[in-house]
Amino acid sequence: MKRLIVLLICIVLAIINYGISEANVYVANTSANTVSVIDDLNNTVIATIDVGSSPLGVAVNPDSKMVYVANKGDNTVSVIDSKTNALVATVPVGKSPWYISIDSANKRAYVNSSGDNLVTVIDTASNAVAGQVQTTGEGKGATKGAFNVAVHPGIKRAYVANCLTTNLSVVDTKTNNMIGMIGVGHDPLGVAVDTAAGIIYVANNTDNTVAVINTVNNSEITTMPVGKSPWYVAVNPAIKKAYVTNRGDNTVSVINTEKYTLEAVIKVGAEPLAVAFVKNRAYVTNCAGNSISVIDTGNNIVIDTIILPGVKPGRGLCPWGIAGF
Repeated sequence: MKRLIVLLICIVLAIINYGISEANVYVANTSANTVSVIDDLNNTVIATIDVGSSPLGVAVNPDSKMVYVANKGDNTVSVIDSKTNALVATVPVGKSPWYISIDSANKRAYVNSSGDNLVTVIDTASNAVAGQVQTTGEGKGATKGAFNVAVHPGIKRAYVANCLTTNLSVVDTKTNNMIGMIGVGHDPLGVAVDTAAGIIYVANNTDNTVAVINTVNNSEITTMPVGKSPWYVAVNPAIKKAYVTNRGDNTVSVINTEKYTLEAVIKVGAEPLAVAFVKNRAYVTNCAGNSISVIDTGNNIVIDTIILPGVKPGRGLCPWGIAGF
């Protein structure tokens, strides 16, 4: 009996520790210059962290448990230690940074900035700037408005969505040089890489489509219609799905990444912007709704809505980026 009691205590402690160390979701509150920390065991806000001005994109490093936040208003990246939820570093980057992509294997974070068409490379071991890449092209379709970035560590490439064009910039992450462009639809905003399959997904905002591209030869496999004004795309290789936030019609399109077919359309809050996968759920930020929609990725059904305290709703003043462990 004593041994059984000890075993039960160990199980309970393991569950508690798992919830604390592995179950947090981080949301950038653009209007409040803060990050909300959500415990996904009960979907409640458990902490609020002050960061830089107008925080947008959020990314996490699964190895170091650090959280990176792009602050568009003061051209910095805030680094948060998720073990303590303390701000541990502030890194200067390019003008008007939007999003961040983490290469945990090579200890690098890539931050795109639309104001100067740069990608700033951060050494995540020291949180120092390791380099910058100019993504401006030449001639017709020249790159401008570096809006989002996704990295493929396996082939040493990063892909930058240039929102005011019809192309992606391709960056060699070994040399930190732009080496080419890939044609896509009009006004690409979201970009994500399925590193397991070697496929890029690009949300074309004006066309209401997602382009599917093979990383082997940078050729387009197909273009899929999605909802109105697609903004962001995230891929979960484990469940073979990509989720696309459609800001214009308050939906999320779910793509089957094996068949390249539309699996579901999910109604969420007002102006969905970003999505993050945590365990068997997808968390979606709703800009004008001041909320987070929680989706069960097994059946593609919204199972909860989290109302964020202290964040003013409204276009551009909203919960924006999101990431979790």
